Amino acid sequence: MSLPIISADQRLAERRGIKGAIFGKSGIGKTTLLLTMAPATTLFFDLEAGDLAIEGWGGDSIRPRTWQECRDIAGVHRAPQPGAA
Repeated sequence: MSLPIISADQRLAERRGIKGAIFGKSGIGKTTLLLTMAPATTLFFDLEAGDLAIEGWGGDSIRPRTWQECRDIAGVHRAPQPGAA
């Protein structure tokens, strides 16, 4: 496996941001937490057509309907995995 050394300049020039997901059972505050997030930098991943509760929130949403669409989106939002099939 080849593991390149990343210089401080390269690391500092990288686009930064937190990527996270909120999962949980009904009623524990997932929607409340989403409503506290900045709409300009937050994407709502709507797996269950559950956006009625966030009707007034100004962020963007995505509604994948197949497992392949979910996999494709996950592939875009993760670091490359060398050797992964």
